Amino acid sequence: MNRYYPVKQYPGFTLIELMITIGVAGILFSIAIPSFLQLQADNQQTTQLYSMFSHHHLARSEAIKNTSTVLLCKSSDGRQCTPRAQWSDGWIIFSDTDNDKTISSGERVIHIQQALSDNLSLKYKGFGSHNYVRYFPSGQSSTNGTFTLCSQLGSKYAKSIIIARTGRIRIASKGTGGKPLSCS
Repeated sequence: MNRYYPVKQYPGFTLIELMITIGVAGILFSIAIPSFLQLQADNQQTTQLYSMFSHHHLARSEAIKNTSTVLLCKSSDGRQCTPRAQWSDGWIIFSDTDNDKTISSGERVIHIQQALSDNLSLKYKGFGSHNYVRYFPSGQSSTNGTFTLCSQLGSKYAKSIIIARTGRIRIASKGTGGKPLSCS
């Protein structure tokens, strides 16, 4: 008599299926990881750009609200303006009632910004001093200027904050004439 014994099925993968899956996953990761790192760097840069943007609005609104001059200046120690520092070392915003560009006794510090992360650089080009931007009680700024924020992604991904003498602040991703911004 011929008896039929059913073959027991075990769930799982064969070695070939496992190797193909690992190979496909490796290809996908090699494509996805650089894109993810680029997205992460771009998000970090955008966050810092909007932080600087909001600090300019804060300085301007405090100048208008308190009818006094407010200074936004680069600072490496968070206690005084530091002309030799870089903007990426940090900045402070304070009410400069005596217009001497230093925090004197009785002047209120509005905000202290710590240094940006190492992979970001912030440059300022404007008429007059490159060490500070002053906002007057009228809301006007002391100068026209452009802050350019760059990451390790390069000039193609640079973003800028453009300050008009009227106090208007805007964000741009292109330079004059539609040219890319310079990170040098």
